Amino acid sequence: MKYDQKALYAELTHFYLSICEKEQLDEPRIRGLVGSLVRKARQAIPEEWDDKAKIHQLLQLFYGDWGFHCDADNYFYARNLYLPYILEEREGMPVSLGALILYLAASLKLPIYPVNFPTQLILRAEVDGEVAFIDPWSGKYISVDELKKLYEGAFGFGAQIQPEDLARADIPMLTARFRQLAKNALIREEQNDLAFNYIQFLLAGRKDPYDIRDRGLVLAQMGAYPSAIEDLEYFVDQCPNDPTSSLLKTQLLELKGEALKDAKSIH
Repeated sequence: MKYDQKALYAELTHFYLSICEKEQLDEPRIRGLVGSLVRKARQAIPEEWDDKAKIHQLLQLFYGDWGFHCDADNYFYARNLYLPYILEEREGMPVSLGALILYLAASLKLPIYPVNFPTQLILRAEVDGEVAFIDPWSGKYISVDELKKLYEGAFGFGAQIQPEDLARADIPMLTARFRQLAKNALIREEQNDLAFNYIQFLLAGRKDPYDIRDRGLVLAQMGAYPSAIEDLEYFVDQCPNDPTSSLLKTQLLELKGEALKDAKSIH
């Protein structure tokens, strides 16, 4: 089965479509901006070059000539997952810039693939039986030794990096990680209406306990206590062994207290 290099970009698109106000929605313009990048890349990268040279040139174009970058002070904001902002400001976070690189690579038939590395998205270029890793934060190559240091930084000194940590990402796991990142960013910023809309989009046609949990957290922030309680109780019932369930039980007691106060204030 052909690997879907554009899967992560599709998630960026879904995020945009689900949170954008209808009057501001301009999908054709987004397609035009991305299509323009593809055309510019094709013009700047000679067809006769080998894949290694093409990949070097693509990274130079994207991070150098076009100026795409991550801002160390602001990369974690939800706007860095929002396609109009990314394309207009040339700013994002590793997962969103990586998604664009992967989209361009697929359009140019270049062997670049995502890696679900524990600390952030990493890219891997597979050329002539060799693998080189790319940090989508900067577009620079990153060695296995550097990746090992990042791994130890996340899991402690002596933690051993596993082969699957450097393999091509499993697409369902990759998209699930993106969705959780996007939800967390919106919830952290208390962009409750946007978070609710995005989660409702994700729940269309499916009943995922984690999305229901996150919807409950959003509803709690919005003061919709009865609905929040219903969602959080569903999660605790469905996932009793999840580490967050014990924390949610305490929060549920608080929410029930708030709901009771609201009920009394009405009468």
